[in-house]
Amino acid sequence: MKFADITGHKVTIDSLREAVDTDHIPHAILLGGQEGIGKMRVARAFISYLYCMDRQNGDSCGRCPACLQNSHHNNPDVHFIFPRTGASSKSTDSFLPQWNEFLDRHSYMPKEEWAKAIEAGNTVPVIYRSDAAEISRTAALSSFAYRYKAYVIWMPEKMQPQCANALLKLLEEPFPDTIFILVSNEPDKLLPTIFSRTQRFNMKPLGDAEVAEILIKEGVPYPEAGEIAPLAEGNVIKAFDLTGEGGEIKEFSSLFIQMMRLAYARNVASLRMLSDVIAAMGREKTSRFLVYCARMTRESFIFNLKTDGLNAMTGAEADFNVRFSPFINHRNVERLMTEIQRAHDDVLRNANARLVLFDFMLKIMMLLRK
Repeated sequence: MKFADITGHKVTIDSLREAVDTDHIPHAILLGGQEGIGKMRVARAFISYLYCMDRQNGDSCGRCPACLQNSHHNNPDVHFIFPRTGASSKSTDSFLPQWNEFLDRHSYMPKEEWAKAIEAGNTVPVIYRSDAAEISRTAALSSFAYRYKAYVIWMPEKMQPQCANALLKLLEEPFPDTIFILVSNEPDKLLPTIFSRTQRFNMKPLGDAEVAEILIKEGVPYPEAGEIAPLAEGNVIKAFDLTGEGGEIKEFSSLFIQMMRLAYARNVASLRMLSDVIAAMGREKTSRFLVYCARMTRESFIFNLKTDGLNAMTGAEADFNVRFSPFINHRNVERLMTEIQRAHDDVLRNANARLVLFDFMLKIMMLLRK
């Protein structure tokens, strides 16, 4: 991965490049921002530039031994730490084959694909205390081949409390020539003491033109790329999912439409069965479905304004909203959004998803009639 391979994020890239060029590299870097904007791509390009033996024109060469090692994920001085499942006694090394394949196939780092790769099921992947202990052990050793040892921690917000506290000690008293790169989707969930000990880069969502450019490079026809990009909200993962209105977005759209029709018809028995179906998707996917519900509720309310350019919906969503949007109005929209957020938070807090969703649907049933 080279800087030239990355679309967008020029300010962050320029700062990281300058840090290497001037030999003023922070011992802890936090790349924060929403999922699907290419934070790990920037981290990997930075690693390549840091270790490259023949930097040219502000980028890594892609040919030297260090660049080849990084491209094949076998640089002995670069360590990746990531959420996983299973007993804490298992090391991240047990998951390296899946991890390396994931990096190659999904460089924008979709969480759900990683969960599938490690067969997480309904288990939420976490970073264990044992991972911090392994970092501490290896960081105390001399580097194998290069000046720096680098630890790239993906989704540090998934650290267990004991792990986060152990990492904090390492950041407070860093070993010489050891660099930590935290790649976070939710930096606000990090310990404030960890957050304050990093040089932070708040990476913004990609622009519509940048998302379209990425889609076109991947073979999506120009007209389709231009239509999809505004719907993606700067998230490349979402953009690819929207391609052809396939994948998770299509599934969520179907579930949302079914839920709203049953709620309006006050079909309690069918709503109960639907809540079971959605809960069976697992906690992480259920939470994503509720985020989708929030977006569609917002889009439905805006649809009533009849102003071109304000809505960002697929064709199927827009067709449904022609008839549905009048039921989302100033009398109920705030309550609906509140109930969606409450259900989302309860699911993430490990509440019984079936009960949470059924209660949520009953409240929708009442609110749609307001």
